[in-house]
Amino acid sequence: MKKYLFLTNIPTPYRTSFYNELHQCGLNFEVFYMRSTEADRNWTIDPGELKHPFYIDRGLYRMLFSRYHLHINPRLIAKMLEAKGAEIIIGGSWNDIDVLILVLLKRMGILKSPLHFWSEANYLTIGASRDNVLKKMVRKFVYESSPGVQISSGKMTELTLEKWGIKVNTYVPLPNTIEEEKFTISKEEICARIHNDTPVFLMPVRLLENVKGIVNFFSAIGVENIRKGLFLIAGTGPDRGLIENFICRHGVKVNIQLVGHCDTDLMVALYKRANVFVLPSFSDPSPLTLVEALSMRLPVLVSQRCGNHFEAVEQGSNGFVFDPLLHGSVRSAFESLMLCRERWPEMGERSGALYGQLFERRLVIENFIRSLTAFSQTNFAP
Repeated sequence: MKKYLFLTNIPTPYRTSFYNELHQCGLNFEVFYMRSTEADRNWTIDPGELKHPFYIDRGLYRMLFSRYHLHINPRLIAKMLEAKGAEIIIGGSWNDIDVLILVLLKRMGILKSPLHFWSEANYLTIGASRDNVLKKMVRKFVYESSPGVQISSGKMTELTLEKWGIKVNTYVPLPNTIEEEKFTISKEEICARIHNDTPVFLMPVRLLENVKGIVNFFSAIGVENIRKGLFLIAGTGPDRGLIENFICRHGVKVNIQLVGHCDTDLMVALYKRANVFVLPSFSDPSPLTLVEALSMRLPVLVSQRCGNHFEAVEQGSNGFVFDPLLHGSVRSAFESLMLCRERWPEMGERSGALYGQLFERRLVIENFIRSLTAFSQTNFAP
């Protein structure tokens, strides 16, 4: 049976649940992790939770410039060179050192395994917007190094690769999936939301203004609109003081609450309490929280910079999309949502239906296996 090797950075809860179910569905694969954790991650993964074949390496690691994770893993490279007949799925970024080494070896003919690339590419993220000639050349060198598939998180990935001028052989869809056994809600809990006297808006975001646009969102909708609801901001980050200063200056301490870091159980409780999900990001490749909000039957108010908004938001049906750079767009979307408050339960049900149609984990995995193995059998048969 054909074997696949996934190369990725670290174990995460949502990917662990994905790989575990992928293993249950019968795909022959192994996950090669570059390391057990990274500097800016709060997850603690018990190796006993990894119910799929895996190997966790301990290579050289440094975090550079507060955003680039430098991994160098000679042992992983060697193991992939030894894996005769396997196909390699690159889950790391195109500019990871390990990825660049593999691509160079592939170009030189030393690595015989086909390469597939798994991408959440989004040309509207901060990193992608800082383009230059060198980046374009290296990126094209990487993505076009092997006649494998492009594993795509959705329309934004495909738009981005087209914009970058990347030649793609075949797209294999693989939307982000969540720990859906944890993010569940009963009919009684859905009904309980209706009785909130003040609407509750949940914002699960890192407190990093130039990325998540929290103060920008509140400035755009205005104090009079802020006072119409309770905004729960779940997350930590370096710009907490900036947000607290905004709250104090405008006298909206009752309306905006910083909840801090939330584990999964607390996040589920907040989703159950909320009436609306809000994600005002300037930069967000394919946010999991938006998928979680759909599964928890919430109307959504989302920045168009969030890559998976194409699949997750039907304008006016289950929520509204806005341009975070235009305050008029943000305010208009918020006020449109407030005007249809009586429809929020119906909108939440539409979110749930979209989740079932597009993001339900078993469905996503079965489609992924079918598409990937069909391509392999046609193009890389022994």
